Amino acid sequence: MFNVLFCVIFGFMFGFLGSLVVFSSYGIFMGYLGYQTFKKNEYYAYYNLGFKKTDLLKKVWLLNTSISILIFLIYLIFV
Repeated sequence: MFNVLFCVIFGFMFGFLGSLVVFSSYGIFMGYLGYQTFKKNEYYAYYNLGFKKTDLLKKVWLLNTSISILIFLIYLIFV
């Protein structure tokens, strides 16, 4: 959710396509920073399930990139 909030704010300043690029690249680190700052204790649940922070970041990057590509394709179809 931290990434989405950051990208919405970024989107108001620089447009929709810029927001998509930030969502799939730089926004992941902003989301990580927000999660590290405000919800640091929740990492213990992931750690107990066997996930490392690097594994979580890789999966988040893959998911965000997939979502961004899908939204971009939808944008190309309707615009």
